[in-house]
Amino acid sequence: MEIVLYSLGVLVGLCGIIKGADWLVDGSSALARKFRITEIVIGLTIVAFGTSMPEFVVSLFAALKGSGDMSVGNIMGSNIFNSLVILGATAFVSTVPVGRRALYVDIPWSALAAFLCWLFCFDMFLWPKSENALTRVGAMAFLLVFAVFMCYNFWLARNSRRAMEVQESTVSNTTIFFQIVGGLMALIIGGRVMVDCASNVASLLHVSEAVIALTIVAGGTSAPELVTSIIAARKGKLEMAIGNAIGSNVFNVFFVLGLAGIITPMHIQNINQVDLLMFVGGPVLLWLMAFLFRRINRLMGVVLILVYLFFLMYLVRQVTA
Repeated sequence: MEIVLYSLGVLVGLCGIIKGADWLVDGSSALARKFRITEIVIGLTIVAFGTSMPEFVVSLFAALKGSGDMSVGNIMGSNIFNSLVILGATAFVSTVPVGRRALYVDIPWSALAAFLCWLFCFDMFLWPKSENALTRVGAMAFLLVFAVFMCYNFWLARNSRRAMEVQESTVSNTTIFFQIVGGLMALIIGGRVMVDCASNVASLLHVSEAVIALTIVAGGTSAPELVTSIIAARKGKLEMAIGNAIGSNVFNVFFVLGLAGIITPMHIQNINQVDLLMFVGGPVLLWLMAFLFRRINRLMGVVLILVYLFFLMYLVRQVTA
C-alpha cells in the first residue's frame, strides 16, 4: 500500500512540475516582451534561478547534515543531466539553433563553472588541504564569480532593451507576477514531492542509498529544468530552453554551492575521476557540437542522451559491484 501512495506522490509532483513550468515559461516570455529583454537573458537568470531551487534545497540540507558527497554530488549529477539529457531532449523536440552569444559566451560559462568546481573542490595539489573539500574561501570565490555573471547579464539586458523595438503586451503586470511566482512555487514544491516520494519508493524496493543519490536525487532535482526546457521548445522559445539549461549549470555551482559552502564547509570523499570527467566533459561536448554545426539537432540530441545512459550504467555497475 505504501508503494502505491508514494508512486501517486511521484505523479502528483510531476504534474506540479509540468504546470509550474508552463506558467513560468508564459510569464517569463511576457516579461521579456514587456521590458524588451531577450528571452535568453530571462532564461539565464529568472528561469534558471527558479528551476535551480530544488538543487539548492537538497544541497543545503545535505551540507548542514555533513554530507558533502550528497551536496556536491547532487550538483554534479544535476549539471551532467542538464548538459546531456535536458539539451538532448530539447533537441529531440525541435532543432536548437546556437547563436554567437550561446557559442562564445553562455556555453563557455557552463564549462567555466565545471572547471572552477573541480579546481576548488577536488584539486588537493593546488590548495593547502589534506582532502577534497569546498572551503569557505572557495565558496566566496564562487559567489564573487556569480556576482560577475549576474552583472554581465543585467548589462546585456539593458543593451538588448535599447536595441529591441517596443512590443505591446496584452498580459497585465499582475498576471505576469502570479504566473512567474506561481510557476516557481509549483516547480519547487512539485520537485521536492517527486524526489521524496521517489526516494521512498526506491527504499521500499531495497535499492541502495548510493543509487538513489546518483540517479533519483540528481535527476529529480533537474526535473524542473527538463520540463521547462521541453515546454519552452514546444512553444518555440528555443533561446529560453537553452538558456535555462546553461543558466542552471552556472547557478548550481556558483550560487548553490557558494551559498551552501559559506554556511558550512563540505568534505568530499566518494566522487571519482570518471564523475569529474563527465562533469567537465558534458559542457565541452556540447560546445564542440555547437561549434562544428551551429545547432543541436535530433541526432545530436540522441548522442547526448546515449552518453548519459552509458554514464548511468557505469554508476550502477560501480555501486552494485
